[in-house]
Amino acid sequence: MSSLSFVGASVIRRGITMNHKIHFFLLSLTTIFLLARPAHADNVDVLINTLKTADNYKVRVTAAMLLSKHKGEAKAFAALLYTLNNDENETVQGTAALSLGKLGNKEAIPDLEKASKSKKTFLKDNAKKALEMLADTCPEIDLKGKQIYLNIGPLDLTGSTSDKNEILTALRDLLNAQGSEVTYVTTLFPGCKQPSESDLKKKKLKGFMIDGTLEISLDSGEVVCDLKLIVATFPGKSIKMMNSANAGVTGKLTPATIKTCIKHATPAAFAGVKQFLARSL
Repeated sequence: MSSLSFVGASVIRRGITMNHKIHFFLLSLTTIFLLARPAHADNVDVLINTLKTADNYKVRVTAAMLLSKHKGEAKAFAALLYTLNNDENETVQGTAALSLGKLGNKEAIPDLEKASKSKKTFLKDNAKKALEMLADTCPEIDLKGKQIYLNIGPLDLTGSTSDKNEILTALRDLLNAQGSEVTYVTTLFPGCKQPSESDLKKKKLKGFMIDGTLEISLDSGEVVCDLKLIVATFPGKSIKMMNSANAGVTGKLTPATIKTCIKHATPAAFAGVKQFLARSL
C-alpha cells in the first residue's frame, strides 16, 4: 500500500514538472511569435495591453521591445513612458527606457534623466543609453531672438475612461506647438535637456512652466473638455497666473473625440498664457 502511494506521488510530481515545462514552452512560443510579427499599427494595441497586463515579466519585456518599432505612434510612447515610471520589475523598466530612446521622442528626456539616477543598475544604465540616443538626434537649437524658455509640465487628467497617458501626450504636443509659434519663446533647450537656473541665466532666458488639469466629461452626447492651465516660474515653480477654457464635441467618449475636443480648447486656454508671457518680457 505504501509502495503504491509512493508511486502515485511520484506520478503526481512528474505531472507537475511536465505542466511547468509545457507552461514555459508555451510562454517561449508566445514570445517568439510576438517577436516575429511585423511592426504594424494593428498590433500596437495588443502590445500595449500585453505590456500593461501580462503577469510574466518576460512577456512584458518582449512587448516593450516591440513597441520601439512604432516611431511616431503616440500610444506606444505613452505606454512605454508609463511603464518606465510604474512597472515593478527593473528589467521591464530598463527595456522600456531603451525603447524610448529608440523612438526618438525627446519628451521622454525628463523621465529618463530621473531614471538615470535610479539605484536599480539595469534601469539606470539603460536610461543613460537612451539619453545618449536622444542626444545624438537632438537638433541644433537656435536661441537667437528667444527670451523665454517654456517648459511643459506633466499635467493631469480627470474624468476620462480613455487612456490617460495617450491623451496627456497629445495635450503636451498641442501646448508645445502653441509655444513654438511665439517668436520669443523656445520650448527646447540646447542638448534637449531640462535647463537649470544657471543654464537659463547663461543663455539670458527667463524660465516658465505650464502645468494644469484637463477634465473630461460626457454631457447629453457631447464630450466636454475643461482645460485649466497654471503658469509658474521654472525651475522655481512659483505660480504666476491661471487660465482656463472649455470646448465640446458631439460624439462618444473615445480618445479620438477627446483629442478633437482639446484641439479646440487648447488655443483658447493658451491665449491667456501668451498675454502673460508678453507682459513678462
